[in-house]
Amino acid sequence: MKKNLFLILSVAVFALFAVSCGGDSKNDDKTDTVDTSPDTGDSSADTGDTAADTGDTASEVTDGEADDAEELPDTEEVSDNAEESDEDTPEEPDGQAELLYPEVTKTSNKEGDIAQNLVMYDDVDAEHQLAEWYKPNNPSSELIWLIFTTYDCPPCKILKKDLLEVNIKEFQDQGLKIVLIFNGSYQTGPHPEDEPAKLANTKDIYFSVDPETSRFAIYGYLKDQKLFKKFTSGAGSLSGGASYPTWAFINASNMEIIEWGEGWGDNMIDSTKRKIKLYLEEFVN
Repeated sequence: MKKNLFLILSVAVFALFAVSCGGDSKNDDKTDTVDTSPDTGDSSADTGDTAADTGDTASEVTDGEADDAEELPDTEEVSDNAEESDEDTPEEPDGQAELLYPEVTKTSNKEGDIAQNLVMYDDVDAEHQLAEWYKPNNPSSELIWLIFTTYDCPPCKILKKDLLEVNIKEFQDQGLKIVLIFNGSYQTGPHPEDEPAKLANTKDIYFSVDPETSRFAIYGYLKDQKLFKKFTSGAGSLSGGASYPTWAFINASNMEIIEWGEGWGDNMIDSTKRKIKLYLEEFVN
């Protein structure tokens, strides 16, 4: 009986011991599980550090790009350099040398005078000088016939018609240059603002009649009457006291007036052609 009781007690103690050991094992397992969580947290922190490192790397790349950008020339500096380059570039020449011209006399209305270097304008309002037909500037020029006329005076109308018969190709080829200056209306005087259009119309009429003999050196007009007055016999009036037409034959080699005249009449074509022929033969030969 006592043996059985001792056996039961022994089994009970053993059972209690076993249960006690099993509980410790579970607590140990739970402790291990709790310990794992902090490790996970550390891992997350490491991940965060990695992310931070990645962010730093991106910043460094950006800084590197910024360094590269700073090495590029500044826009304003480029512009300044371009302006400096333009300033250093020499200016292109106009391409037209200054025209030569001899020293002139006080008047240009008699034989032996040196013609004034008259400034005139054509039908497109471009400026010209009598110097353009001075032989050192224009080797083809031998004889200049300078004519001042109006659109409407009776002798002017005769001269304008006769010019088409005088300005033959033979004379042109030998060096005759007709400088035809229209100085407004005989009744109302010159009106420079109207002249380009009137000249263009007159030129068209001439060319419609005879394109070859209409090739004058220039169809021109004046904006300033000052030099024109030196070619006239009178003075003090707007036109310079001129009788129209006023004209002069000029030796192109020295710009000396070899014949000067005022007026025009009928039946002057043949005598004028003979005169021009003699002048050209003398100058060319």
